[in-house]
Parts: sequence; structure tokens; C-alpha cells
Amino acid sequence: METYFTKNSVKAIAEQSGFQILGQEVLPGNDARFLPIPSCLNDRVRNLIAQDYPDGLYGHQADAIDASLKGDDICISTSTASGKSLVFMAIAVDLILRDNTSKVLVFYPARALIQDQIGKWEAILKPFNINFGYIDGGVPMERRLSILGTSNVVLMTPDVAHAWLMSNLGAREIRAFLGNIQILILDEAHIYEGVFGTNMAYFLRRLQAVSKPKRIIISTATLDNPSEFVYQITGRQPRSFGPDLDCSGSPQKSILLAQDVTGNSFESMVSLLRRLARFKKGKFLAFGDTRRMVEQLVMALKRSPSQGDDEDENSEQISAIKEPNIEDEIGDTARSAKVLPYRAGYETVDRNEIQKALAKGKLAGVVSTSALELGIDIGEIDLIILLNQPPSIKTFWQRIGRGGRKRSGICLFIDNRGTVADNPVGFRKYIDNPIEPSWLYLKNRYIQYTNALCAAFEYQEFGEEQYDTRTFDSLPLKFNKFLENEINPTAIIPHDLYPLKQRAQAGPHREFPVRTGMEKSFQVKDKYGSPLGTLTFSQALREAYPGAIYYYMGRPYRVTRFKYRQGEIYVYREKYWTTRPKAWTMVFPSFEGGILKLFRSDDGFIAESEMQVRERVTGFIEQRGSTKEEHEYGPSSKFYQRELNRFFETTGVCWWFPVGHVNSETMALRILEAFCFKFGVQRRDLGIGTFHSNVSPIGLEKCKGICIFDATHGSLRLTERLVESFADVLEEAVSFADAQRDSLAVHELEELACFAGDLRAEGIDDTRETEIEDEKNCATIIAPGEKAIHESKQGEFEVVVLEHRYTPHGIMYELNPPAVKEKYDITSPLSKNVPLSQRIVLKPGMKWLVAANTVRPIPGETKMIRVNLVTGESKPL
Repeated sequence: METYFTKNSVKAIAEQSGFQILGQEVLPGNDARFLPIPSCLNDRVRNLIAQDYPDGLYGHQADAIDASLKGDDICISTSTASGKSLVFMAIAVDLILRDNTSKVLVFYPARALIQDQIGKWEAILKPFNINFGYIDGGVPMERRLSILGTSNVVLMTPDVAHAWLMSNLGAREIRAFLGNIQILILDEAHIYEGVFGTNMAYFLRRLQAVSKPKRIIISTATLDNPSEFVYQITGRQPRSFGPDLDCSGSPQKSILLAQDVTGNSFESMVSLLRRLARFKKGKFLAFGDTRRMVEQLVMALKRSPSQGDDEDENSEQISAIKEPNIEDEIGDTARSAKVLPYRAGYETVDRNEIQKALAKGKLAGVVSTSALELGIDIGEIDLIILLNQPPSIKTFWQRIGRGGRKRSGICLFIDNRGTVADNPVGFRKYIDNPIEPSWLYLKNRYIQYTNALCAAFEYQEFGEEQYDTRTFDSLPLKFNKFLENEINPTAIIPHDLYPLKQRAQAGPHREFPVRTGMEKSFQVKDKYGSPLGTLTFSQALREAYPGAIYYYMGRPYRVTRFKYRQGEIYVYREKYWTTRPKAWTMVFPSFEGGILKLFRSDDGFIAESEMQVRERVTGFIEQRGSTKEEHEYGPSSKFYQRELNRFFETTGVCWWFPVGHVNSETMALRILEAFCFKFGVQRRDLGIGTFHSNVSPIGLEKCKGICIFDATHGSLRLTERLVESFADVLEEAVSFADAQRDSLAVHELEELACFAGDLRAEGIDDTRETEIEDEKNCATIIAPGEKAIHESKQGEFEVVVLEHRYTPHGIMYELNPPAVKEKYDITSPLSKNVPLSQRIVLKPGMKWLVAANTVRPIPGETKMIRVNLVTGESKPL
């Protein structure tokens, strides 16, 4: 009798749920190839491995162990379930048996992975009486030094190594531990891309400046160019063991391609998940690309099909009862409660319980973001569901690799956009696409500077004679200049970096986390103070803004207090309604001096440029069944008294042509979709906005167009290839629109292609002045009456500069702010008992003085002047 999903059962359930099966591809399995356990491995280790693997090791395992024992750095990028962990564990044991004073430091990119791997480490270390320990954010401070001293193998997250280990280099125990590290291991290293990966590249070199690991071992999913990736992230050249050397065996996988035929893909997905949960044979893992999608799918499953939006599954007044814990949730077998969501930002205890419940079969399935792409042990998964097209080919392979490890697996690939199945060979073509490179951008000056602040602190703590700055030779020269200036100040800190210098006074390691860089983080708490996840500020603007209904574990909560300065968001239980922010994005490109690449004609242009982006939330729209209700922030709002703003510097691609619809957001969305598909860039890392500028690259006095920008502060230059390959991306977008039978979109895209075809490249002067030669007693400042951005402890917001003053403390600006009232102590939206003194931060019309380095101009909009600070004479810049 079948006890798991089969291809026929999945087909039948999908069709009953409103999907049509368009085709299938079979990925054939392959037989394993073995080699003897390397003779250079310690005899005791060889004997232990031989007990579990009498046929020997996979060929790539044996060769990788042999290379490492000969002193090489190695990178293993073979397929999932190919025994990568055994390689570095065997090497670690061999080292310690030869020298029991040696230390091995193992980095896992998530706390959940550490918990998952503890059992495996214990199994291989215990027979040899080798001590090991782990340190993540949940381990008390008072225990950490003892763990370093008594453990030969220490498992750690990069977050705690950056924030705690590297900020306490004066501690004797830490210095001793660092001095004895012989092997550094990075598992699941493919996670290190974008901001996290770029910070890791700097952090790992800073770590090597205070420790000197003889060998580095990298374990990762399949990468485009693993050796280049390892060099970028560590500065070292490894010997690579990739897919071409993979000798592991794998069962056959069947991929079913499906499309919704009902016209309501969300409800079809809910129906599919509900039917799969009731099938009671096998387990499934469904992947969605956004946190909102994951939460709302499970929210829909928690209601019976006939239940209305105003009803809750509990008839009690939910705001008056204590929240059920995760064990209660898992133990509830009613309806589809055996399906839970999983995403980044959950509390550790919740993540661990979901993982264990899925592995033990207590859950029918889990709906997850990319968070479960990691190699966490969740047992045998029979069915993988891709709820939409993965954001990259690398992600596609990582996701389908989570299922069918021991027996034949099935993947249901839902392609509602038609971009994969647009022709008979489209599906095969998609699967055969090459894997994209990992996105690192070491030239991001904001990441450079925050890491220079950390390195300068470490340099002072560790001592000039012991600190090895040679590890920084493989980094951009600008970083070394920043570091040198922090150690021996000789140059003025640029105005846009000075706020980072101020923030670093509280300790750069904690102020600038390795995972999120400069972006502020928030802890969500319920009315009892219990934690309900963490978010970055940009995530909060989408999910947990004042008055929002925030979803956690598929349960709705109303945001009642938003405390920016403290980094706290307070919520209480709410009914199953939804909200979306009234959000606006404005882009201000630096066409004067900030253009990186330019293609122009007499009729229009496409330019990659430096820019400032402003994201603001002015209220929200609440959906209660078929009823919509709009809410605006302001003095009369019961949720918040001013709009929320996020400002950041980045780069992007702007275009303008004389026909309005080719400059529209709809057009930009189609181009963005095609660009992400073609180059494997994740949609969440890019943004779209309308740009405004008082100048234009083609001589217009004012210009308004559309922009696709890098959503990372300081930019990772993700859009660089868009400006270079604009014609190819347009061709891809036309193909998508044609597959979707959207003739109007095809016509408009082809019209834009005609304009773009007339463009010619224009050289950019790379020697442009970055600052005006200083005359005596002169400075460049913001002109009176101009708008600018002020950064305060309560956030960033737009102000008007009234005038400047030259004081003994430097240049100060007198500002006139907008109304910025804020409630601090409400416990529910209906509370009116807040003293006025607590609610008003700044009154409209109030003037106040601030340091000039906390105010920055808006590119393309703010006028600057050159002023003599002694005589007061000024001239336009």
C-alpha cells in the first residue's frame, strides 16, 4: 500500500484544485561511484567511517579529504545529499587527534542549522572524547568564554562572531582561541550573497587578520564559479570539487509543470494545499517567494472554506486570551492546521519546533520562503511544490533538491506567468539554463566604511604588532584608505558617511550587523512582551507599519505602537483581515556628476546613475471581506501622526522617451521581470520608482521618467547589466508578453525597443571632480529655502533649510520641519489617554539647529552654494 505521494496522485489533486498539467520532465537518477577511504586519514577515523560506509566514500569525498590533508583549501559544491558534511567533519577529527590544542571554527549561516547539525557533530566526535560547543545569540554571555576554552570544535553563526567575538578581542580567552584556530569551515556558503555576502567578505578578512587558519573548507550548493566565489569571500584560492566530480547517487525526480485555469491562482493554491494536507500520505514542502504570500496562504488554510473574513477560528474574544504556543498549534489536527508557515524572522523556538514536527511527520507540510532551502534535516520529503517560478536557476535546483533524497521525488512547478512553458521546448530550456553567479559588490562604500570602523576598533584592541592587515590586500583600495584614516585621521569624513561614524560610537559591531549592514532592525512583541519575530525597517514598511495587520505563524496581529528609536513594534491579536501600505517611491538621480553609463539620442536616454531613493508610507488600506477602508497618518490618526520615510543612496537605471507609456511603472515591471529572469537577480533586491530631476543628460531643463534601482543602501550594482543589455532584456520581455497573449504590452515594448535602438553610447568622464578645491574659509552648503533630508534618532525625514550658521562646533543648519507628532504609549488603537506632552515631538513651524553633517541634499533637486564663512559672501554652485 502506498504511503507517500505518487505522480498520479499529485496530478489528480492538482487538476481537482484548478490546475492544468502542461507537461513533465524526468531528471534521471544515477549510481554512486566509490573510492577507498584515504590512507592519509587517521586510522581511528578511517575505522569509524568504514563501519558506516563499508563500500568506501563517494569519489569526490575521498579526493576532497585527501586534498585538505595535504594542506589545500577546498570548496565542495556538489549536489544536495552528497555527503559534504562528512568531509569537513572527518578532516576536523583528524586534525584534533594529531594536535589536541587545535581549534576548529565552523560557521553556519543560521541558528536553525546549528541546532540541526549538533547531533551529527556529536556522533563523530564522541567516540574520540573530543569536546565541542556552539555559540549563537541564544547562548548566555557568561557561558561563552568557557565554551571557547573547553571545546576543540566550536559551531557559531557569523552574526555572533562579528557582534561578540570580534568586539572583545582584549579578552584573554578569545585571543587564545583565535590563536589556535587551524581550520575554518563555512557550511551552506551559497547563502552569502547580496548585503550579507558582501559583509561576510569583509568580516572573514577581518577574522583572518586576528587569527591565522592554515586551512579553509567551504561547503556550498552548486555555484557558477565556485573558485572565484571563494576568492571573493575569503581572499584565498581553493581546490574545487564541483558537479563534474560529483560521485554521489541520486534517485529519479519527476517535475510536473502546471498552470491555473480558474483565473484565481491564490484560491487554487489554497485548494491544492488543503487537498494535499488531507491526503495523509507523505509530506510536502511548498515554496513561495514572499513572506506575505507564505503567511496569507496558511492564514487562508486556517479558515474553513465557508468561513468569512470577519470570523476567527476561535469564537472567544481573541484580544483577551493568551496566545497558544507552537506545540498547541502542531497538536491541533482540525481542518488544515497541520500545515504551518516558515520564514526568516521567526523566533528560534518556533523555527525549531516546526522543523522537528515536519521531520517526525506531525505536519502534513510546510509553506516556506527561501528559509528552508538550507540543508536542515526535515526528514524525507516526497513532494516539492514551487508556487511560482523561483527567482533564479540556483534557487530552483536548491529547492527541488530538498525532496526525493532516498526515493523517487516529485516536484509540482506552478508557472502562472507562462514564462517557462511558453513553447514546447521552454521547460527543458529553463532546466538547462546555467547557474547564475553569486552577487557580491565589494565596492559598496557604505559597507566598506562600516567594516573599516569595525576593523579600526579591532586593530586597537588586538594590537598593532599582531594585527595582520595583509589579509585586506585582496579588497578594494578604498577600504584600506578608510581604515588608514580611522587609525590615523588625516582627512575629513565625507558628509554622507559621518552619521555612520556617529552611530559607531555605541560600538560598531552591534550597530552594524553582518547580516543587514546599516539597516535598522525591529523586534515585534505582543501585549505580554512575548517576541513575535524580527524585521528590518524596509520589511516593516511593507508588513508592520503603524495600524498594519502583521501575520506571524499564519495568525493576524494589529500593530498598535511603532517605536522607531527603540526598534520595537507592539501588536495585539486581530481578526483575519488584511492591510496594504499606501506606499510611494521617489527617485532622485545624480545626473550632474553621478552618471555611470549613458546611452542617448536626441529623443531620449537610458542612464545608469547614482541616486537617492525615498520610500514613504502615508497610511494603509484595510480589506475586510469585500469592504475596503483607507486610513491616512496625521494629527487625527489613532495609529501614527506622521508618514514613515526611508531614504537611501544607491544606483539604478533611468530612462526617458517622449512617449509617456514607455516611461510607465507598468512598463518598468515587465522589464524588471524579464531582467530578473535573464540574469538571476532576486526581485526583492530591486525596486521601481518615478524619478524627478531639475537637469537631464540630454539638456532638458527638467526631466521625469521611470527607474529600476538597487534596493540596497550603497548599491550592489545589480542593475549594471540592465543598461548594458537593455535590448536583450526588452526582447525577453516581449517574449513573456507574447506568451501571456498581451498584445498591447507587446506593442508598447516593441515601441520602446525602437527608441532604444537609436541610442548611442556616450563616454563618461571618470576623472570628474568629487569635491571643489577648497578656498580659504569657504565651504559648500545647502542654499536657504531648499529641501533636504535630516537624519535623527527618530528616523529620516524631509526638512527645509532656512539658513546656516558658523559656530565653534562647526556649520549648523536652522531647519523648519514638517509636522511630526507621534504617539508612544497607546495600548490599543482606541486609547485616548495619552498626555499631549508625550504625543508631540515637534510642532509645525518650530525651528531648530542641527549639525550640518546630519543634513544631506536631495540629488537633482537641492541647490547648493559656495559660501565664505568669514564674510558671508556666497555664489551658486
